[in-house]
Amino acid sequence: MKNSGLATRLILFILTSTAVIFVGALTYNYYSSKAAIMAEEMEDAKNLALATGNKIEAILQGVEKIPRTLAAVIELYPHQREDLVRLLNNTVVNNPDIYGVAVSFEPFAFDPKTYYFAPYVYRDQEQMTVSFLGSDTYRYFFLDWYQIPKEIQRPLWSEPYYDEGGGNIIMATYSVPFYRSREGRREFRGVVSADVSLMGLKDLVASVKIFQTGYAFLLSQNGGFVTHPEQHLIMRESIFSVAAAKNDADLRRLGRDMIQGGQGFVPVSDFTSGKKSWMYYTPLGSTGWTLGVIYPEEELFANVRHLSQRLIIIGLIGLAFLGVVIVTLSRNITKPLRVLAETTTALGHGDFSVTVPETGPKEIHQLAHSFNELGEQLTEYIAKRDFIRDTFGRYVTQEVVKRLLESREALELGGETREVSILMSDLRGFTALTADMEPENVVAFLNRYLGKMIEILVDFRAVIDEIIGDGILAFFGAPEPLEDHPVRAVACALTMQAAMEEIKALNVADGFPHLEMGIAVNTGEVVVGNIGSEQRTKYSVVGAHVNFTGRMESFSVGGQVLISPATYSRVQDLVEVKETMAVQMKGVPGKSTLYEVRGIRGPYNIHLKERQETLTSLPERINVHIHRLKEKIVFAKNETAWITHLSETTAMVTFAGELGEWEDVHLKLLDDTGQVIPGKIYGKVTAVKPTTDHLQEAQIRFTSVSPEIYQLIRQTLGRG
Repeated sequence: MKNSGLATRLILFILTSTAVIFVGALTYNYYSSKAAIMAEEMEDAKNLALATGNKIEAILQGVEKIPRTLAAVIELYPHQREDLVRLLNNTVVNNPDIYGVAVSFEPFAFDPKTYYFAPYVYRDQEQMTVSFLGSDTYRYFFLDWYQIPKEIQRPLWSEPYYDEGGGNIIMATYSVPFYRSREGRREFRGVVSADVSLMGLKDLVASVKIFQTGYAFLLSQNGGFVTHPEQHLIMRESIFSVAAAKNDADLRRLGRDMIQGGQGFVPVSDFTSGKKSWMYYTPLGSTGWTLGVIYPEEELFANVRHLSQRLIIIGLIGLAFLGVVIVTLSRNITKPLRVLAETTTALGHGDFSVTVPETGPKEIHQLAHSFNELGEQLTEYIAKRDFIRDTFGRYVTQEVVKRLLESREALELGGETREVSILMSDLRGFTALTADMEPENVVAFLNRYLGKMIEILVDFRAVIDEIIGDGILAFFGAPEPLEDHPVRAVACALTMQAAMEEIKALNVADGFPHLEMGIAVNTGEVVVGNIGSEQRTKYSVVGAHVNFTGRMESFSVGGQVLISPATYSRVQDLVEVKETMAVQMKGVPGKSTLYEVRGIRGPYNIHLKERQETLTSLPERINVHIHRLKEKIVFAKNETAWITHLSETTAMVTFAGELGEWEDVHLKLLDDTGQVIPGKIYGKVTAVKPTTDHLQEAQIRFTSVSPEIYQLIRQTLGRG
């Protein structure tokens, strides 16, 4: 070995090492690929089962709504015989997923002279057929689909069955009991039932394709086969009878888990062929049924075996070719590599300007070229890093950029618990009022608004977490510790509200809508750090206090800065509080106290101008329609209402009906003829009190007003 040449040494050492590595890699690839495929197929099986289950569930849920609705209608409005049949006929015609619908009454319940009364409308090929159930051979009172819902007093899906004497098909029935009130008691009247043909479900499940011989099936509440590719199992066998025939205790335990609503991906033997397989199973909602999907193991891992065989052949060819290449190139490698090593030393000392002569064989030439490109890329990286620091710093503080670029730990996912002050702002009614604006005008409006707000936030050393449309989420006190972060956050919020007056003036001059901004500030412990994934990371805050700030902000009206008790306790000696209010927040037990701040003393010394909110009594009332909003969606309307007092920011409205404090509303002004005046006006109810004659009076603070309505208000007040 000592006297052997370089080519011999390279062949012996490199080929031997390569062979060992190749065998190890091949083994690892086989098992890791098998594990990866298993994980992927498990996820695919879950998605496939859930997708199929959702389709079935959607059909069954749609069916459930029909008898529920019919039961409610029959309880409220008694029907004549012909009307009831017509109602059932229309129901079946308009709901193709339903095979038939019946309304089955208790003896003598529909007619004191009639023992059986159960009109049943079902599909007979392409026509609707009407029959009346009930006879000495078909006593429906004692059938499961009638008797069980009656006893348990709630809707129920039946086990699949063959309805001889009724629909005369294999079906499942969803039954809903209905009642009537008599002398303060609920009296059972009968059952509304909807039938689903299992042939449609069988076709839907059979359409699921898994490899070449895989399949899907349905089990009933008791483990019976509702659908299966093997016809002899359907309605004749259950998973427990198959387990008993095979003396398979594991299959019996699996069956119990399936009918009890379990979910999983487990190895099984195929029920009919006995082949090794994997099965994913999941429950189907209110029916108590279970969907199973069978994956043959041989087909599941076929690609892994084929890939391993191809890799062995490729590896052997590669080893032979590698030996030839080593012998050919060994003599031409050492000299250029020596030069490259010397140049690398200079690069290691930070001299990125050094270059290697791009001479020699093609591979060495490419290596030298790549080395020279490395020096250029390092130089470009340093310049780009400086550019990112300056550019990214426009959106967060330079401290955040510096930490992310210079600290390895700062680039890792995770965070730390820290007390910060959170600021959240939003334009009231922005989405609705800008819906009719040209896109370029919306962009110009947002750029004006966000440009000013971001400038203020950066000046106060805030980290801007998120900008969603017209909403801003920012926080103070991380990553750079700020001892005065509560004071800084409140001062920043007041500065933003003061700047909003300038923005509103520019908007009015440009013919944009009159919009107001609400701001909330809260202080508390959150998790702050790099949140996300390896592909996409954001320096952000998460926690209950972030959610609480969002709920606070929803109670603010235009021009307000609301702070939480936690923030108030830290700034109470410096702030001027205009109003304290107790509000009930969603998901927060009890009432929460919020403070409206109009100014702050000390080093910042910022005070908002007092708003002119004197209400003027109107000589003639203005009729309005009030649309009550929840999550920006109309859920109720008050059409008997009128404005009695008005200012540019507030209206006093007398109305009949209901309104809750802090509700969002959309007001539609009416002219003398009762027609709606074009334009939009949104507001928030700040107070409600009863008057006389069953009427109430509400104070509504405007949050956003379209230009034409704003001009109309000014004209009404004699200022237009």
